[in-house]
Amino acid sequence: MFKVTDLVTSFKDLVQWLLVKLAEDLCRQVESVLEEIESQYKRDESLKGWESIGQRERTLVSLFGMEIRFRRRGYRRRQPDGKWAYRYPLDEMLGLLPEERFCPLVQELAVDLATKMSFREAASCLQERFGIPVSHQEIHRWLQEAGQDRDREFREEVQAVFERGQVLEGEGRGADAVVIEADGIFLPLQREQQKVMELKRGVMHEGWEAESPSGTRHRLVNKAAWAGLLPTEEFWERGQIRFAQRYDSEKVGRVVVNGDGAEWIKRAKQYFADAELYLDRFHRNRAIREALGFSPELVRRALKAVGQQDLKALQQVLSEGLATAPGEEEARRVRELRRYLKANWAGLLDWRSGPQPVPEGARGLGASEAEINHVLAVRMTKRGMSWRATGAHHMAPLRCLHAEGHLRAWLAVWQKRRWPAIQAVDRRHAPSRVIEKLSTTDPTEWLAARMPLLATAAGNSELGRSLKQIARCVPTSELIPRSQPMPWRTPARSEGHASA
Repeated sequence: MFKVTDLVTSFKDLVQWLLVKLAEDLCRQVESVLEEIESQYKRDESLKGWESIGQRERTLVSLFGMEIRFRRRGYRRRQPDGKWAYRYPLDEMLGLLPEERFCPLVQELAVDLATKMSFREAASCLQERFGIPVSHQEIHRWLQEAGQDRDREFREEVQAVFERGQVLEGEGRGADAVVIEADGIFLPLQREQQKVMELKRGVMHEGWEAESPSGTRHRLVNKAAWAGLLPTEEFWERGQIRFAQRYDSEKVGRVVVNGDGAEWIKRAKQYFADAELYLDRFHRNRAIREALGFSPELVRRALKAVGQQDLKALQQVLSEGLATAPGEEEARRVRELRRYLKANWAGLLDWRSGPQPVPEGARGLGASEAEINHVLAVRMTKRGMSWRATGAHHMAPLRCLHAEGHLRAWLAVWQKRRWPAIQAVDRRHAPSRVIEKLSTTDPTEWLAARMPLLATAAGNSELGRSLKQIARCVPTSELIPRSQPMPWRTPARSEGHASA
């Protein structure tokens, strides 16, 4: 067992010290397994024409800064351009990239942290808490690779459905109503021609359920999210695919789309034919306060009118506001408000009114702003952050996975694609293989062979006389009859015994 050092002065120190010791032992075990895998590898036809360069050492950094060192055989071949190409079969078997220095546990942990905090903070956390000397640039690269793979999955699905006509196999669920909350957030860009760009985000859910015992907080039921710096067409194509992966359209009572009235949100009706469009109350109320802010009384009446779904009273308030505006600038704002509300007039009604089915415990729409903050803004717009367009686009789908609670599961699948699973090596079977080989060998076969020693003068020596006596007295054909099994093997039962 380990010998405790003088550095352990508290229980916390003891736990940390033991973790480091156990990690060291784990690394040594991993090295042993890799060594055995390498020893079992046999050169195949794919290496024909490749020149062996012997064994080369490789090092991977794991948790607590522990290093896994192993040696593997390498091969090289001259390319047409005169340069050397190198191959390491064990690296290929494990899915190791040529310049990778960290093990998959480190990569997965780093990407998970980077979706919640800045890259520098993630690097600092790994260094201080886990002793992993990884830079924020390395974490940024891993996250970009993961986000790019997630984006590629979406693009392949869009191409399969909308270009090749493939039918998706979904869960086939039904729902009284599926609510889609769509919104956008403008991100500041760096080193790009554009200074800002809108990042679109959609959240799909089936209603609300109480999150706290008191019922004052609620969460969305069966939430699914998607986002990115996407053209309107591709954004809604991805949304339609998410819908098809989850629901059978014949079993869905209604599709409700809530947004701020932007034209790209209204395009949802091209992808969901029976979709009902509603104006998000946060944006509606904010527009009313900004336009009628010169008269608190008009603001109160306008909000009361939309709350009671009295559109005639709302129209009257707007007319009064235009007539009583103290200046041209205030009048312009009232006219813009009237145009804005008129363009979304039907969407001012409460989606729960009317004969259409609503889920149990249905609440008023308005999760757009909260979800845009929870999914994207909390990580991507705080503390003066700015992004490259590709970086923001790759971060967005990972943040969506985090919001759904599926990030860690997806990262595990992503790691398997980068580090493919290999066939386990069980050392317990090695003795069985050795015994199996021995059981097919006659240990007395050497006695039946010709012994040159007996044909020389040494045949009269003590050893020679002993060998002659054994050869005369114990014929090899009688030592182990062919029908007699080896003593260390289970005797095979004859058919007669089996039938008895």
